[in-house]
Amino acid sequence: MSYDVSRARVECPATTRAAYLNAGTFGPLPRVSSDAMHAHLERSFEQGRIGHAGLERWIRLMDRVREAFATTLAANVEEIALTHCTTDGCNTVVWGLPFEASDEVVTTTHEHPGLTAPLEELARVRGVRVHAVDPELDAIVSRVGPGTRLVALSHVLWTNGAVLPIAEIARLVRERTEGRAFVLVDGAQSVGVIDVAPATLGVDAYTVSGQKWLCGPSGTGALWVRPEALDRLGTPWPWYLSKHRGPSGASEWTSARRLDASTLGMTSLAGAEASLAWQKERWDAGGGVHAARLASELRARLRERAGARVVEVAAPSSLVSFVVDGHSAGSIAHRLEERGVLVRSIPGLHYVRASVGLWNDEADLERLVRALP
Repeated sequence: MSYDVSRARVECPATTRAAYLNAGTFGPLPRVSSDAMHAHLERSFEQGRIGHAGLERWIRLMDRVREAFATTLAANVEEIALTHCTTDGCNTVVWGLPFEASDEVVTTTHEHPGLTAPLEELARVRGVRVHAVDPELDAIVSRVGPGTRLVALSHVLWTNGAVLPIAEIARLVRERTEGRAFVLVDGAQSVGVIDVAPATLGVDAYTVSGQKWLCGPSGTGALWVRPEALDRLGTPWPWYLSKHRGPSGASEWTSARRLDASTLGMTSLAGAEASLAWQKERWDAGGGVHAARLASELRARLRERAGARVVEVAAPSSLVSFVVDGHSAGSIAHRLEERGVLVRSIPGLHYVRASVGLWNDEADLERLVRALP
């Protein structure tokens, strides 16, 4: 049975108002998520937000969202910490590891500030040396040495959509450091773009963004932690629920939930629960294959368009970056938005990036190409 993109478009009204090609920043919000958030707000408004029943609803909602993220990642629920965003997950690892001034971190030159900003602060506060190398297997692995304590990098690069060979990188890092180096993967542009099962990659931690390709509300995300790596992390966000608290007092969680990033908005959680279920259903129906096919088609169309040049990568994803000769990336993104095409520019590299999702169709691609100068 072929994938029904028209159904996904009807269920995400924003995708019918414009060519929605910027899920790498924010994905379109499905109607079921909007309805779930409105229902939660209305109930809170009418019945209040506290009391024993209210507290139980909050805890159960957190549990259901944790389970939903676990399903998305083909993981066990005990391996999932809830966060507000991918950057929370990066900070959880960066500040949860016991660094010393002589330690080293290896990352790449194409990382998002959600990862580089925590690393820069780590270098400033702890004196750790951060080495940024080209996002290539040989460059990454050759920079790993005896002093490397963290390798932090993206699965899919936010700049050009390249898919890095994470499993191979993790294997070689383990060999070179005899397992001493912790491997953190920024999954902001991978989960919802490619099939992801962190437990099969040999990494220690993997971040998830809720508001991008998973089409959830802002303020949602998750961090997967390999069970064997959990004890290597301290608790950088100590708060009320970073321990189990009951009538007999407080006790330590033995799961990744002790890394939950403080209080999460209940309304956002309600939307995330609905979005994750919606996205999983569309993905399993062939949405991911559909998006990958469209991304390949967009690259082909851009190669044929005079003045446009695709940023070519060896292992492409559904993110398509390109440049237009004689025009800045910002001006192209603005021009396209004026013509009903939502993309974004990548600062520093002067790329225009289109994020092709399971809600896009051929007409969206045609609209983008026709709108170029």
